[in-house]
Amino acid sequence: MAYSNFTLSKVKADFGIVTDETQDIFAETTPIHPSDLLSLILKDQLPLAGAINTEKTRSELVIMPILMEVR
Repeated sequence: MAYSNFTLSKVKADFGIVTDETQDIFAETTPIHPSDLLSLILKDQLPLAGAINTEKTRSELVIMPILMEVR
């Protein structure tokens, strides 16, 4: 099943997961700005990812550079 077919409510129902949204676990997290390299990569690759519009394309051209930046 494609990732785009999943919803949080479906996953919660299927697996009996309960979420606790009463706490803001990221309240003390300081935002950071993306590197110039990530900004350049996304500026270049987002139009192509949007034009092809498949989950594989989004994974390779959008998600992977972000994961590499976080790493």
